[in-house]
Amino acid sequence: MSKRTDKKRQKRFNEVHPTTTAPAAQPVVETAAPTAEPVPEVSVTETTAPVNAAPAYDLFIQYQNGEYDAAVLAEKILDKCKAEGMDSSDLKIYVKPEDKKAYYACAGGTGAIELA
Repeated sequence: MSKRTDKKRQKRFNEVHPTTTAPAAQPVVETAAPTAEPVPEVSVTETTAPVNAAPAYDLFIQYQNGEYDAAVLAEKILDKCKAEGMDSSDLKIYVKPEDKKAYYACAGGTGAIELA
């Protein structure tokens, strides 16, 4: 390869993978001398997002004038798994629009639903 091509490749690589720098020095915080008065405790409440939070995006599958919402498909599959007594942990969904079916596999078994 030529040097020109190598330089272009290196430039693209550097744009995608910026070099990491050392973290900035932490500011020095001076502590106050101990006083005779006790300092009241401050309670800190921690807020966290739920573990099974819905994704921050919508996913639609379009195929031959049909549109399918991935969230609706997942909800239908989870309901079907629950009705059949399957463990829906480790759920995998495979959408096959040409067959108008969504296949799924989970810890409790496999199955399919019709796309609406």
